Amino acid sequence: MKAKLAQYEKKVLNGKSHVLAYKYLDLQNLPHWHMECELVFSESGETDVMVGNTVYRLTPGRSVYIRSGEIHYIKSEKDSVVSVIKIDPELISGSLGNRAPVCPYIENRYPFYPAFDDISRESISGKDYSEAICDSIIIRLLAEIFRGERTEEIIDRTDGSSEKYKKLLGMIDEQFAYITFDEAADFMCFSRPYFSKYFQRMSGMTFTSYLNVVRVGKAVQMLTEKSVTATQAAQSTGFGTIRSFNRVFKELTGYTPKNLPNDYAFIRSETGGLVDSDPGFDPTLSSSVRL
Repeated sequence: MKAKLAQYEKKVLNGKSHVLAYKYLDLQNLPHWHMECELVFSESGETDVMVGNTVYRLTPGRSVYIRSGEIHYIKSEKDSVVSVIKIDPELISGSLGNRAPVCPYIENRYPFYPAFDDISRESISGKDYSEAICDSIIIRLLAEIFRGERTEEIIDRTDGSSEKYKKLLGMIDEQFAYITFDEAADFMCFSRPYFSKYFQRMSGMTFTSYLNVVRVGKAVQMLTEKSVTATQAAQSTGFGTIRSFNRVFKELTGYTPKNLPNDYAFIRSETGGLVDSDPGFDPTLSSSVRL
């Protein structure tokens, strides 16, 4: 797919399904966006969620609502558990109208966990009308949230910086081997100090750290899918020396390039395999554990 949409997560809802529920331990993902709306709920520990250019700290029992197409990332502290529900925006608009909470952070508490549990149970039951039941569960929960929170009519609030940031992520994905901090700052038309702060707020990590994640992800694909040596992978992904490559690779994956399992996936698909050639990707890092 085109590089400018490299961080667009593949559509996970298909067929009759309008709702999917996941639970993670130590969830870490890269900045991305997708068409589905999303509810993120902290069950234990603390989790940072960046959405709408703001980072929200979720403590147990707190949640955020992410609109369709909004850039976001999720970064959990160690041993934290978060639940995520993805919802087809057409299901929401068809039942509740074209509205959303004004603030992503949900101020009041709602029966999120029982709804998540019921959706999870119905999704794997295989019974007739399970999709319809899941739809009704999430619509009831959202109706309670929309009733209790301040909402607004959804309009296109995307600013120029957010759109440029999306394109920058695509440019990094395409030019990962040679793109520099200065080139990225120039692309955004920001000063170096402001770009450094902006990128860290939007990505949850520094530009260098993010670039290393992308480069290691590409190197993992090269090492598992092609017959290349660690030196060739290091050169192809833009690392200056094999020593630097080995150090960063081990820090991020827990393996040396030579000891990497053949089925290892650093940035993986929902089914646990390597990112495939379908549009989009799963931004979840391999350090996250699906419960």
